[in-house]
Amino acid sequence: MKAAIRSATGGRDFPFYNGEPLRISLPGWLIVLATAAGGFAGLMIAPTLAPGRLGGWLGIAFFVALPLLGLRVAAGKYWTAIFHRPTARDIWIGLAFAPCTLLVSGIVALGMMRLELTAANPVVAMMHQLQGADLALSIAATAPQLLGEELITIIPFLALLTLLTARCGLSRRVAIIGAWIGSALLFGALHLPTYQWHLGQVLLIIGTARLVLTVPYLITKNIWSSTIAHITNDWLIFAVVLILPKLG
Repeated sequence: MKAAIRSATGGRDFPFYNGEPLRISLPGWLIVLATAAGGFAGLMIAPTLAPGRLGGWLGIAFFVALPLLGLRVAAGKYWTAIFHRPTARDIWIGLAFAPCTLLVSGIVALGMMRLELTAANPVVAMMHQLQGADLALSIAATAPQLLGEELITIIPFLALLTLLTARCGLSRRVAIIGAWIGSALLFGALHLPTYQWHLGQVLLIIGTARLVLTVPYLITKNIWSSTIAHITNDWLIFAVVLILPKLG
């Protein structure tokens, strides 16, 4: 997907907040945010309604499709404005920020572990129980799911950016910082059920990781770049978790 969103300097710019390629209205943003919330609910609920892998894939489909449907309703033909055809620069920036995310979140996690304020990730435990094709399919399923996670981060980021510039009158730079932090806190909060409602863990470890993962989007204005960073980061974690016990 490609969108020709350009800033005054000729480079890409964030879409929608400044009326390019159009300004999404407040009701439009409410629709987009509601469908994003619906997608997240679908991800959580579908596995309880359909057996086995079918429920998981249905949940992922809702997770990705509903936010995009909301964008289509609110932005019309410009719903693809968050996507650009990935360039080599987009890809290497995404890849470069994966180890950065691991390093930063790892440092924060070590401090939290010393305070015994962390809970185990159930996905890791589940992967230890899988073998062969089941393991490969489970890991493969995380790729579209992580695209969904990017959508429920970048969409609120753009909504907050629009609110802070158009409604609150903040400068572009201040609004970007506010939207960056706000969307990271929201992303962390969505992980509360996964981590047994450990508020400190989701806001500090997950929230910090999210701040780093969003930087590729801030640099490239391309959601594919932050998606590459997110997939690479999580797959590196899976590799470490699965390989280390065998080395011991």
